[in-house]
Amino acid sequence: MKKLLMYLKKHIVFSIILLVFIILGLSFSLYKLLKHDVKLDLKGDNSVTLSVGNDYQDSGLIITDNGKEVKKEDIKIEEKSNVETDKLGEYKVTYKVTYRGKSYDIERIIKVVDDVNPEITTNVEEIVRDYCTKKDTTNLEYTANDNYDGDITDKVTKEEIEDNYKLSVSDSSNNETVKNILIKYSEKPQDSIVLNGNATTYITVGASYNEPGAYIKDGCGAKLNDEVVISGNVDTNTAGDYIVTYTSKNNNSLLKTRKVIVYVPKTTTNNGGGKTLYLTFDDGPGIYTQQVLDTLAKYNVKATFFVTNQFPKYVYLIGSEHNAGHAVGVHTYTHAWNVYDSVENYLDDFNKMNSVVEKYTGSRTRIFRFPGGSSNTVSKKHSAGVVTKIANRMTNDGYVYFDWDVSSGDASNASSTQIYNNVINGAKRCSECVILMHDIKKNTVNVLDQMLSTLTSSGYNFGTLNTSSPTAHQRIAN
Repeated sequence: MKKLLMYLKKHIVFSIILLVFIILGLSFSLYKLLKHDVKLDLKGDNSVTLSVGNDYQDSGLIITDNGKEVKKEDIKIEEKSNVETDKLGEYKVTYKVTYRGKSYDIERIIKVVDDVNPEITTNVEEIVRDYCTKKDTTNLEYTANDNYDGDITDKVTKEEIEDNYKLSVSDSSNNETVKNILIKYSEKPQDSIVLNGNATTYITVGASYNEPGAYIKDGCGAKLNDEVVISGNVDTNTAGDYIVTYTSKNNNSLLKTRKVIVYVPKTTTNNGGGKTLYLTFDDGPGIYTQQVLDTLAKYNVKATFFVTNQFPKYVYLIGSEHNAGHAVGVHTYTHAWNVYDSVENYLDDFNKMNSVVEKYTGSRTRIFRFPGGSSNTVSKKHSAGVVTKIANRMTNDGYVYFDWDVSSGDASNASSTQIYNNVINGAKRCSECVILMHDIKKNTVNVLDQMLSTLTSSGYNFGTLNTSSPTAHQRIAN
C-alpha cells in the first residue's frame, strides 16, 4: 500500500509539471498570435545625395508586421517633402504610416549638392606668338559657365606657365576646372641684307656714283655685326644698266642686288605745238612713289602730287617730291568718304593734311583735289550739295581745286597697256591737259617709263600746277 501511494504521488507531480509546461507553451503561442511587430524600412538609402537640377524620385518604403509585408490596402501613408532640386541644401522626405489605429514615422534625408565642374569655352585651342615681338598674334577669348552659378567668366584667372596659358575657374561649391591653351611661337624669320637707299637708282651720265651701302639684319630687324661684301662696277661715263651685288661675309645664302641706271637726261622741246601736259598723281605717297620720282627724274619731267596720309610709313616722301621740284597739293588725310558728311568734316580733314604738307615742305599748299573729283556722286549720299558748299568756301578762302582732262583709268585697275593708251591718246585731244594717275598703282608705275619716253619724244612741255594753272573743272554733281 505504501509503495502504491509513493507511485501515485510521483506520477501526480510529473503530471503537474507537464501541465505547467503545456500551459506556458500555449500562452507563448497565444502571445505571439496577438502581438504586432510593425517595422518601417526605407527603400534605398536613408540619406540620398542629389546633383542640383536633377529630378528626384523617391524610392518609397516597405511596412512589415511580424516580418510579413503589409498590404497597401491595410495601411494609410502620408508623405511630406520640402525638396527643391534647383536649390542647394538639405531636405527631408517624411512618411507617416497609420496601421491598425496606430501611427508610425520615418524620414529620409535628401542633400542637394553642386558636384559638377564649370565649363570653360575658348575660341582657339592654341595661341600663336610672334617670335620677334613675343606678342600674341592670336586673340584669346573665353567664357565660363556653371550648371548652378551660370556665367562666371569674371571669375576666370589667366596665368602663363611655361608654354601654356592656364585658365582656371571655381564655382560657389569649389568645383574647379582648369584648361590649358598651348602657346606656339611663329618661325624665326630669316636674316636679310637691307639696302641703304633705293633698289633702283638713276644717275645721269658724268655724275658721280656714291655707293650708299647696305647692312645685315636678323629676322627681327636688329642690325647684325656682319660685314657686307659689295661687288659690281658702275661706269658713270657710259649710259647703261649696272648691277651692284651685296653678300654676307659670314653667310653665303644672303644676297641682294641694286640696279644703277646711268642715263642721258632727255630734254623737252616745243615740237608738240606748244602743248603742255600736267601729270598728276593721287593717293600717295606709297610703296611705289620713290620709283615714280626716279622715273620722272630720268626724263627731267616735273609733276604734281595730290597727297594723303593713307600710308604713314611713306609720308616722308612728300619732302622728296618737294625737293625734286614737283608741286604738292592736298588730296585728303584719310581718303575716307565721311569727309563729305559736312563742310566742317572736310575742312578738318583738309587742314590736318595741309599741316603734314607744311611739315615736309616748309609751307602750306593752296591747291587741292577732291576725293573722287568734284564730279563724284558719292558725296550726295553723305550730304546733298556738300561739294558745292566746300568749293565755294575754299575758293573764297583763296584755294584752287583741280579735276582732270585725261584719266589714265588706273583707278579702275586698268592694265599697263590700257593706261599707256589712255594717256598717249588723251594727250592729243587738248592743248593743256591735266592727266590723272595714281602713284600707288603698280600698273601705272610699270608703264611710266615707256609713257614718258613717248611723251618726251613727242615734244610736249610739262608743267606743275599752281593757283594760276588750268583747273580742268568738271561739273559738280552733288
